[in-house]
Formats: sequence, C-alpha cells, structure tokens
Amino acid sequence: MDTRIIGIELSLLEEMLRAIVRQEMVEIREEINQTLISKRDALLQEERLYTDQVAEILGVTRHTINNYRNNGELPEPQRDLSNRPYWTSDQLQYAMTRKGIKTNYPI
Repeated sequence: MDTRIIGIELSLLEEMLRAIVRQEMVEIREEINQTLISKRDALLQEERLYTDQVAEILGVTRHTINNYRNNGELPEPQRDLSNRPYWTSDQLQYAMTRKGIKTNYPI
C-alpha cells in the first residue's frame, strides 16, 4: 500500500514537472524569436548588407545565399571599393516579400 501511494505521488510530480518544462520551453522560444527579430531589424537598418549579414538575417548559410543569387531570387549585388558584394535593405526586403525567399526566422 505504501508503494502505491508513493507511485501516485511520483506520477503527479512527474506530470507537474512536464507541464512546467513545456511552459518554460514556450517562453524560451518566444524570447529567442523576439531576440532574432530585433537583431534582424537592427541589421536591416544598415546601409550595406554583406553576404554574411544577409545569411544571418535569413537564417541560412552563405552557400544558400549564393544559390539565391544564381537562381535570381536575390538581385545582383552592388560592389564596394574592395569588390565585396552587398545589398541594400530595400533590395533584401523586396526579395523576401516579392521573390518569396524563405527565411528560417519569423518575419
């Protein structure tokens, strides 16, 4: 009889812990999303967005950015004095909305 009472109490405790962990995970995900949105918005304020920054904004790799360029999903970049490609935030926002570039982050 004592083990049954302990078993019931342990299962209730386990349920409560799972509920707490689920709620914590929801809150952590929301906090991460808000941080990513803020970071993306801050980057979009930059005059020039280089490949690494564009990749970060979209949540993809440099390789994916190159694929987007080759497929015409990203417009041709401009070049700085050292010949590094960059895009303006307007170009990137156009590509995200009009060209349907998928991001791994909420928009």
